[in-house]
Amino acid sequence: MDDAATFEQLIQFRAPSNLSKAIDRAASQRCQSKSDYIRQALVDRLQADGGSPLGEQQYCLVIDGELIATSFKPAKDDRGGVWLPIENEDNQPFDPALHWRLKPLPLRLDGDRVVRTYPVIAKCQEHA
Repeated sequence: MDDAATFEQLIQFRAPSNLSKAIDRAASQRCQSKSDYIRQALVDRLQADGGSPLGEQQYCLVIDGELIATSFKPAKDDRGGVWLPIENEDNQPFDPALHWRLKPLPLRLDGDRVVRTYPVIAKCQEHA
């Protein structure tokens, strides 16, 4: 998930060692990398504040029912592929006060749409 081709913008910040350790513990409890954990926390906070942090639409190249590539800037495909918008959805209703959103499942083709599903678990299950 921390592929440089997927996330082309590198953001760095300084943090005290105890914060870095706390992030590492929290991320490992959710089976996420530190980068995934921080990225998701920032997105959740921006969405809670009413923003649209991921304003760009992401697309997936589909050729003969196979998911080939993803991009924010689709280009014409000479192989006859079609770029479909990726739709994000949770596997159950999400409330940031009650739930954690885990890293997404692999993309799937659902008819004429590509779906990225985020597993949602109750916060009380985080140590289960």
